[in-house]
Amino acid sequence: MYLPAHFEQSDHLAIADAISQNLLATLVTREGDDLVADHVPMLLEGSPAAGGRLIGHVALANDLWRRAGDGAGVLAVFQGPHAYVSPNWYPSKREHHRVVPTYNYVTVHVNGTLHASQDPAVKRSVVETLTARMESAQPAPWKVADAPPDYLEGMLAAIVAIELRIDRVQAKWKASQNRSADDRAGVAQALAHETQPGAARQMGALIERGLFNE
Repeated sequence: MYLPAHFEQSDHLAIADAISQNLLATLVTREGDDLVADHVPMLLEGSPAAGGRLIGHVALANDLWRRAGDGAGVLAVFQGPHAYVSPNWYPSKREHHRVVPTYNYVTVHVNGTLHASQDPAVKRSVVETLTARMESAQPAPWKVADAPPDYLEGMLAAIVAIELRIDRVQAKWKASQNRSADDRAGVAQALAHETQPGAARQMGALIERGLFNE
């Protein structure tokens, strides 16, 4: 990742929060001469640094866990907030017009080794941990134990637990740090008044419209 020093994020708490708020990881692995990307919710356990880990699960039919092998290298990419920045938002535009559009974004790259487990106890633990995190904001959180035991057994048999053992983390906060304080304030004010719907609302609208290949 291209990472100028002024955009580099090294605060572990900020990085952990970014991962926590944007759990859907893009996992990049190698298959022969090709690079393959899979999209898997991954939960950080420990610090976002060497020695920490990401946990998740995939379908048994998903070749990711076979393709990566036990201990193969993998890159997990977490994409945080991002937004287009118009030159019109910079107060400096009115002074000299020496401004151009750009795009701000937050991203975290986690390099490590991928390990898979079909142990029923490990799989259940991963599912329970992920579920507790995902359901935490619900008024009446659903629990894994709410499912009938025979149904749960069948569902667990159809998945594989995966673990990414972290070797290295790179994080980039491109948030107008290269602009003046006045220009940064102008961007922040403009974005605060943007009316574009968030990701959850966009997904709800997509489902409502039924825009899928039947």
